[in-house]
Amino acid sequence: MNERSMRNLNLVFRFILELVVLVALFLWGVSTSGELLVQVVMGLAAPAAAIAVWGLFVAPKASRRLPDPQRLAVEIVVFGAGVLAFLARGDVLLAVLLAAAEAINLVLMFYWGQRGH
Repeated sequence: MNERSMRNLNLVFRFILELVVLVALFLWGVSTSGELLVQVVMGLAAPAAAIAVWGLFVAPKASRRLPDPQRLAVEIVVFGAGVLAFLARGDVLLAVLLAAAEAINLVLMFYWGQRGH
């Protein structure tokens, strides 16, 4: 596999990690209460907040895209929220795997100059 393919796979990997964060936040949200209404609201609100922050400040076409290092800080907070969501649910292995995958992806993003401007 050539470097260009690996670079493209890293971007796909990042997108998958973003989706995993949303799933983690959803699962945490629905586990915050025994009441169905609270579960639905929290299950939708937690990932929606992450989507809003990501869409405003991090996404490549964000209207208010932050420059690094501010953008990197926001990314770490959002990805960290996914890790914390798994930890709060007691899913320690998933939290560790997500944190490791995010770290590897970020290192590769810097290595291949995929951070954008």
